Amino acid sequence: MRVEVSAMKEVKKESLVSRINSVLATRITMLVGSIWAFYAFVIFGLTPILWPNYETQILYWSNFLQLVFLPAITVGTAIMNRDSEARAAEDHDTIRREFDLLQEAHGMLDKSLQEIAVGVRELLVASRHERNAVRPAVTAGASRPGRKTSEG
Repeated sequence: MRVEVSAMKEVKKESLVSRINSVLATRITMLVGSIWAFYAFVIFGLTPILWPNYETQILYWSNFLQLVFLPAITVGTAIMNRDSEARAAEDHDTIRREFDLLQEAHGMLDKSLQEIAVGVRELLVASRHERNAVRPAVTAGASRPGRKTSEG
């Protein structure tokens, strides 16, 4: 008994602004999360050593970058998690359908094996009856008096 579930998913249409925001947040998250961004921030953080007179401006820009990147990274992470959860749900549905198919196949195989076992038992019983029917005739002929057997 196979259950088909038609997965008609309603596709939400995002506005152009929403799509641009999603792409921008995701790209910023990927960029800031790279090792190259790490190297750039380390170099930027060490610039007051070379130009101590600009330490205040560097500190200002450092704080500004943190204030700008923090919400962008948070939104980008949320978007990537949402996409991952959607893929996980789709994978779960696929695995569940495959599991149901495997259970159905297992049930059919189990039923077939039971039918084969019944057939084999019937053949064995029929074979025993045939052997038992032949044995008395053979043993009756060998036990007649006057006939020599191989023993004596």
